[in-house]
Amino acid sequence: MRVISRKERYGVFFVFLAVYISLAIYNLVNGSQWFFDNLVAIVFLVFMFLIARWLLLTPGSFIMFNLALTLHNLGTFGLYGTTLDGFFYDNIVHFFGALVAAWIIFNFVSARLHIKWQKDVKRTVVDEHKVVLIFLVFASVAMLGSVVELVEFGGFVFLGPGEGIFFVGSGDGGYNVEDFKMQYYDTMEDMIVNALGSFAGVLMFYRLRYRKGEWVRIGH
Repeated sequence: MRVISRKERYGVFFVFLAVYISLAIYNLVNGSQWFFDNLVAIVFLVFMFLIARWLLLTPGSFIMFNLALTLHNLGTFGLYGTTLDGFFYDNIVHFFGALVAAWIIFNFVSARLHIKWQKDVKRTVVDEHKVVLIFLVFASVAMLGSVVELVEFGGFVFLGPGEGIFFVGSGDGGYNVEDFKMQYYDTMEDMIVNALGSFAGVLMFYRLRYRKGEWVRIGH
């Protein structure tokens, strides 16, 4: 496993920039409020592009990050009101987003804290405090998930009904006063799915990368 190269970074950047711009243009033509979500996606894309090497992103993790954003922005086509094999699209987006966040954070923290312990590469600060590391990853993903829920709550209070992350609409459990129960269920459901996604991300990284020691080499 290696940090993304300059050429790969630019390649992923321009591919997904084209995706977000295309969706934003579609939103403008159709008068959709999802335009703001795609605008935010472009901001996140630029930000992650600039810090990709510092964050120790691999080509795969940079692509996964953008796939998570794209999965959300496909709500442009009304997917948030649909289900896939019994799973609500909203749940799928939250699960995959949390999985990707956990993977990136676990990789970053593991690589940055790979300090050798007693000159033995197999015993590091990370190994000595593995439980603490995993807890920090879970806590970080939970914090990010809470920020998303706060943004949605702000949209509910100040902006009213609509589409996208800044407004209340499909995937949010309703808007009327009678729907406050559904709003509560939706928020708690999102946080539970975020936790499950982060658990899956931690488990996948631990089994596929951590146990192989690749997190030690990536920082070099």
